[in-house]
Amino acid sequence: MLRTIGALGISCLFLVGCVDPQKRLEIAELAEQKKDLAVPIVADVANFDNTGPLKVQGVALVTGLAGTGHCPTGYYRNLMEQYLLKNSGPRGGEMPNVPTEQNVRQVLDNPNNCLVIVTGFIPGGARKGDRFDVDVTLPDGSKASSLAGGTLKLSLLRVYEATANISNNPNNQNSSQILGGHIFAQAKGQLVVGFGNNADATELKRGKVWYGGESRIHRPYALIMRNDAKSIRIANDVAQRLNFMYQEDPRSRALHADFNDAQKQILLNGSVTQQLNQAHDPSGMGATEMAKAASKDVINVRVPFGYRLDHDRFLHVASVTPLRNGDPNMTGYRQRLQKMLLDPRDTLLAARRLEALGRDSIPSLKPGLESKHPMVRFASAEALAYLGSTLGVEGLTELVQEHSILAKNGTMALANLGESICRDKLAVLLTSDDRALRCAAFHALTLVDESDPRMGGLFLNDTLWLYRIPNAPSPMVYYSTSQRPQVALFGRGIVLSPETRTIIRADYTVVHEKNDGKFYVKRITTRGEEKRVCSNRLDEVLTALTELGATYPDIVEFLRVVDDRQYANCPIVNWTVPEVTLLSLIESGRLMKNGQ
Repeated sequence: MLRTIGALGISCLFLVGCVDPQKRLEIAELAEQKKDLAVPIVADVANFDNTGPLKVQGVALVTGLAGTGHCPTGYYRNLMEQYLLKNSGPRGGEMPNVPTEQNVRQVLDNPNNCLVIVTGFIPGGARKGDRFDVDVTLPDGSKASSLAGGTLKLSLLRVYEATANISNNPNNQNSSQILGGHIFAQAKGQLVVGFGNNADATELKRGKVWYGGESRIHRPYALIMRNDAKSIRIANDVAQRLNFMYQEDPRSRALHADFNDAQKQILLNGSVTQQLNQAHDPSGMGATEMAKAASKDVINVRVPFGYRLDHDRFLHVASVTPLRNGDPNMTGYRQRLQKMLLDPRDTLLAARRLEALGRDSIPSLKPGLESKHPMVRFASAEALAYLGSTLGVEGLTELVQEHSILAKNGTMALANLGESICRDKLAVLLTSDDRALRCAAFHALTLVDESDPRMGGLFLNDTLWLYRIPNAPSPMVYYSTSQRPQVALFGRGIVLSPETRTIIRADYTVVHEKNDGKFYVKRITTRGEEKRVCSNRLDEVLTALTELGATYPDIVEFLRVVDDRQYANCPIVNWTVPEVTLLSLIESGRLMKNGQ
């Protein structure tokens, strides 16, 4: 709640939080290996720390409800009225045209609309334009009974804080007044409400908008200088070194043919927009700067586009970046890393150190591709991908098929490189016999281009992405319950049993009629009955449900029932991308044998 919950302080916007203990352990593991390498690295003078998620909130309007909304009087309604009056003209369709105060009140009194509180967290390392999930809840006093089927209209999100927490005035020590800061994000989109059993009475009174939030600011990571290295000269030197090693030109990258339209639109900002962003960017960083010393204590650091899908890897690689390119021990350092690369016990850490030396390390990594040990080949190929080289693409594709522990990291490396050959290889992996690898490749390919024609994607009635991958060797259905409404049909001939008979949330029924062999999809409401007639193909039934107004949670409930009762002729799974830590990979590599 905006009044009662103290969000992160406005004055603490760019202070650092704590890194996950697992990541600290991994960074320590990296630091241990450099002791006898005699070349100073970034980790010798500074430690990466995460800025932590920044909580942002706002008051908004949900529309499109079936008479189940409510806008209670009080503080939040006053905020909403002010917002609607201020933004009463046409704004790209985000808000209705409400030219008078009377019309604003009519909008808020309409039971098809609902006053809500929107809460989101801008992640550490986010760039302007990055998206995140937002939660939608009801304020105190709301009599709304359901948010199902609603659409969140444009909401402006800020950091809110109690006056007592940020004022030095003794008269404000007990103040309950809430102050809003600058607008840091916005949110809008279709609500996802409920996922199944309706066991929780409040399930329909809250929702999410997956990736509905959009950051309006950059939130760089921070390098915290060690006590014995705190000087503006050293901080500037480190920032200049990182800028030199991790350069980026957004405009030239935006012209790359492999980028999808959304990425191009984000990157191709006009010069005026860039100037405005810089003027309001608390980090003070220029559009193409990767690092900048904010003081003698802190260096703000952005994640380069080449690491956009793996922030943790960038933090590791940047931490082992040598401080000086002309270090007299550099030749010996590189030679030592080349030897370590070929040792399965050290290969992953050595590969990242070579990666931290830039593209000059490509010749040093190439011998690892010929190693008999699978982890040596993988470490070399993965590092080459993050250096922008396609030399290891074939190796990555083979290794993820042979070792399941490598599936997530390997497919993400291919996606991060993003070249056309990487798309081709990910498309090949979509037809793997390994169902988990199929899903990992699918996830990676959607990150590169969600509309890649090889996935046969179609956005059904503004409800979900339905993908058809017919060349998979065995049928399987995958659905998501986080971040993105999507269902993927792998293989051909995915059909429902003639015994299918199910009711979804009391509104929808899917029934097979034995008399004519057809499937009847119906929706019964107070306004009457609507129906669609289709075959036993699952994709046709899903299409019919969305045409009748079924939401994505309705679709998920239907798929769960179909799987529980074995109405489909293949498995239906909810799969999530597993998290594989660096230490897990190191341990797995030590257990692998040559030639495996």
